[in-house]
Amino acid sequence: MKTMVPTEEQIEGYDLDELLTRFSATMRSHSRRVAVCSSIIAEYANNFKIFYDIPAGASLPQIAHSGGTCHDIGKLLLPALDVKGDGYFQHPVLGAELIESHKAEMFGNEPSANLIVEIVRYHHEQNDGGGFPEGLRSRDIPLAAGICALADTLDHCMFSNSKTEADEALIYRVLEEQAGKLYCECVWVCAERAWPRLMEEYVLWKSI
Repeated sequence: MKTMVPTEEQIEGYDLDELLTRFSATMRSHSRRVAVCSSIIAEYANNFKIFYDIPAGASLPQIAHSGGTCHDIGKLLLPALDVKGDGYFQHPVLGAELIESHKAEMFGNEPSANLIVEIVRYHHEQNDGGGFPEGLRSRDIPLAAGICALADTLDHCMFSNSKTEADEALIYRVLEEQAGKLYCECVWVCAERAWPRLMEEYVLWKSI
């Protein structure tokens, strides 16, 4: 059965506050963790400005945090049964269009708002071109979107089974092996430097 997704006109008509209340507790927690991890990783990205012209007065960690918070919002525009079906591949575009429609309401006139939209749209692109929705490669993928992709992958690894203690060393190796494939190597360099802080956060989250 073909997935029915909202038109651009329908997206513009959504009430953002009401939409955010539809997040399940699991999705809200995941989004918060991805946001925090993205902002921590982004703190170590100052040496990679070739990927970004950050607007004056903007902060890459703050941009990464906002993008991480919103990265999966497009899933709320999909039918419940299709979140893991074919419609799944449309959620980055749906989310980006939603944020684009509400960015003035959410972020005022901040010039960084467009970069947040990029994170939402491109957080499933892969460095080797195997991602979606556009199949971008390497430096065509915004740095903050790559950071969000790594944070998203890390969180799924850490909470793939919430009842089982994650093997930190194994997850580290898995993420290291994906450098250059799922995300550019400089993103992994930033995450590697941030690793002790990231693990401190997960110790706290898993104790809740």
